[in-house]
Amino acid sequence: MSGTYNFNGSINGPTNIGENNVINIGQQDTAAQTLQLATRLVGWLREQDTATPTQIHAAEVLRGELDRAAQERRAAEPGLIQRSLQTITLGLGAGTTGLTLAQELGRMLTG
Repeated sequence: MSGTYNFNGSINGPTNIGENNVINIGQQDTAAQTLQLATRLVGWLREQDTATPTQIHAAEVLRGELDRAAQERRAAEPGLIQRSLQTITLGLGAGTTGLTLAQELGRMLTG
């Protein structure tokens, strides 16, 4: 185990304790974070007049896979994740909340 840990996306040293004195070592809450982002993405897409039913469905499929994977304590199926993210991001404008959420999900799931 190294002397650093992740907290809200930043790397902290051994003397830096995070919010509420909680130290997140490794990726214990990555599944919860990705599920939360996927839920936000579904909600955002549903609110957009420009989102297509295909994009919304892909976001719901992605969220469902992340939820099942977390419950089963397994990695999400990479092909399904990739296809869903590609479908979701197709046509989203640069700098939109939806694109940012999708990119962050992709980063968390592949990085």
